[in-house]
Amino acid sequence: METMEAILELRKKLNISQDEFARRLSVTRQAVSRWENGDTIPNIDTLKLIAETFEVSVDYLLGHTVGQCQSCGLVLEKDSDKGTECDGSKSEEYCSFCYQHGKFAQDITMEEMIELNLRDLDEWNKSVGLQLTEQEARSALMEFLPTLKRWKDTSGTAIASE
Repeated sequence: METMEAILELRKKLNISQDEFARRLSVTRQAVSRWENGDTIPNIDTLKLIAETFEVSVDYLLGHTVGQCQSCGLVLEKDSDKGTECDGSKSEEYCSFCYQHGKFAQDITMEEMIELNLRDLDEWNKSVGLQLTEQEARSALMEFLPTLKRWKDTSGTAIASE
């Protein structure tokens, strides 16, 4: 994805007009239009402002692939979704729910993580336009979670934090 696509996708996800997007950034609607058409790209200060204003990462705006928590599978769309390393920097691998201060926030098994994820099944179904049953979601999670870094040991227990 390119910057022009990321900005357009962000604006549409927020369900706001080019005028509203521009107003929030104190730029012209024409500037937003030029960004979305790929005629120009925002300068670095404006990219930082967009990221801060709309709670996305600059990486996202530059078209870099959004990461996924390697513990629960959450898509890491915003910097606020990301956990923290020991030095306070943002983790690129784990979400804030799963990983804080360089350690896993909960000492749980993969089966317990599946049950935690199932608590939000109705909300997740609604957000992605599906209607998975609890059993269908459980089966999918049993296949998916072992592919994530935290669970690759296949025993269903957490791998110690690095």
